[in-house]
Amino acid sequence: MALQLPSSFADTLRSKFSSSRESGALVFTESTVKNVVDGDILFEIRVAPSLSKKSTLRTDSDTKNSQSASKQKFNPFLNPDPELLLAELGQDYKLVLNKFSIVPYHFLCITSQFKPQNAPLSEEDLAAAWACLQAPVPDDTKGKQWLAFYNCGEQSGASQAHRHVQFIPVDSSAKLLPDVALTYGVSESQDAIGQFPTFDPTVPFTHFVLPVPPSPTPDDLIMRFSSLLARTLTALREHSSLTSQISGISFNFAMTKQWMYMAPRSRETYAHDDLELSVNATGMVGMLLAKSESELDIFEKVGVLEILKTVGVEKVKQDEKHHDY
Repeated sequence: MALQLPSSFADTLRSKFSSSRESGALVFTESTVKNVVDGDILFEIRVAPSLSKKSTLRTDSDTKNSQSASKQKFNPFLNPDPELLLAELGQDYKLVLNKFSIVPYHFLCITSQFKPQNAPLSEEDLAAAWACLQAPVPDDTKGKQWLAFYNCGEQSGASQAHRHVQFIPVDSSAKLLPDVALTYGVSESQDAIGQFPTFDPTVPFTHFVLPVPPSPTPDDLIMRFSSLLARTLTALREHSSLTSQISGISFNFAMTKQWMYMAPRSRETYAHDDLELSVNATGMVGMLLAKSESELDIFEKVGVLEILKTVGVEKVKQDEKHHDY
């Protein structure tokens, strides 16, 4: 039986977001949005200066190791806060509000038992994510749809080691990087899905996009995910043969009801002077976060595409006949 969210999910999400914010169980940070055009992409940069007061720059490896150890000691997803728990999805997944939110109604689909965040999504994970994408948005966000995203690996921007796919509402009319990439067309192949992934040729970092059929089966989802992953692994392998900067497998994955997107990662942050700009999957599709006006200045002066090329993997030509299937 296909996974399905409760019919009351949108109402539950709205009421829980409000009540948990009032109780302090959820911390919501106000922000403003600045649009920046680079290449043929309109990037959305969300500016939240108050976050800079809560973050500490990574000044040495000891600080990073201490933070990593702290994350490993406490796992908020094994026993989620009841005030943040939205619903159970089958026996293997739970839906929880994001405790530290910048976008209203940001929620997560977490595995009920521990599974690692540094591994690709399974067929069951994708089916759960698809069920969440079908959920209606709350009444006060009409005109939006859900964006699912997964940060996999040490350099991806993942905040927790316990597997979780995240969801935020985005404008249905928004032209994110994958939407633009699809305008270049998808060519036919002999793959099981009959399509080669496409990409935006004007974007300097490696990324792959495939359209999703209107009513996909679990096989449809996993075959498309596997096609993107094969090319991502090839890009990481070829890049690591040229540089030693990549450690392990890291990539960002995002999905809407229209497409799947994947981009390999070489590093988590972009360093500029004394600042480090963290980028996760939302950044790689066109929505970034600036924790200060200084960070916003870096995005505007350096250029968003240049920053994403640095944290991603510079585009290389791939032979479509040879992939890590």
